Amino acid sequence: MYRLIRFGTTNIEHLNQVEPIGSGPTPTAYQRLPEGGAIDGYGSRQLSPGAVERIKTMRLVAGSEPALESLYFTLLGLRGMRDKLYRRTKSGLIHWMYARLAEVSAARSYESAKYRLYQDMDLRLVCQEATWRGIYQGSWLVGNTGIYLDSAYALDTGVIVTLDQSPKNFTLYNGAQADPGRAPVRSIHMVIQTYDAALSGIIISRNGGESLGWEGDLSAEGQLIIDTGTMQVSGTGVTDPYDGLTLLSTADMAAWLTLLPGANSISVESSGAVPTYYPTIEFIYHEAWY
Repeated sequence: MYRLIRFGTTNIEHLNQVEPIGSGPTPTAYQRLPEGGAIDGYGSRQLSPGAVERIKTMRLVAGSEPALESLYFTLLGLRGMRDKLYRRTKSGLIHWMYARLAEVSAARSYESAKYRLYQDMDLRLVCQEATWRGIYQGSWLVGNTGIYLDSAYALDTGVIVTLDQSPKNFTLYNGAQADPGRAPVRSIHMVIQTYDAALSGIIISRNGGESLGWEGDLSAEGQLIIDTGTMQVSGTGVTDPYDGLTLLSTADMAAWLTLLPGANSISVESSGAVPTYYPTIEFIYHEAWY
């Protein structure tokens, strides 16, 4: 359970709140059979909802009519904006996702006008992500004016692993433990950096899961970036980086690579001349929550 508490830097915690905590509809693709039943076009895959609408109902209360009007116009001024929507769970954890405030709806009743100190209203938020984001894995968090300590604002880098052998085996965590409500991470930013030697034949695998290959040649002092969220490959010191991408037999065509809840055993294979300074791979991602 949770409460929606903030949109951008604006507080949206008020009285009489009705919280939209559902998941939103998940896409289906059933083909009906003449003799009865149906074929599920998505097979055994677990799907995620698309854009989810959340209508938050609440009551603004102030000590004076001008103060109430100020609260109302502050929220009305956010209409149409895209920003981070924050929630707080019962255990106190802060999560966020990107959303757009599509509509601010309110009606002024005789009773409201009579007492002048409260106003009921609805915020219609369209959330573009299927899961909420938790902490920025492997990073420090910073708080100052306009940036909250619990906003997962990155101060330094993500998880960096030195590729001093092949295969290089290590563990990535989607949270320290598999808490209820934690979701698979499908948006991972991977950065491979070389120094004084070239690298090739890269295979990134999750034990018991997907394997993602890159068959190009990454030159010395080059950088290869694989983004599983946007499904893009870019970099320096390499020609046509996307052409080197190889989806192996265990790859997920819809996500490329996934981190499951809890601990994930990862293996990175590569080949090249013995370097003085070993190449590194960096994993940048947020914990994911339903």
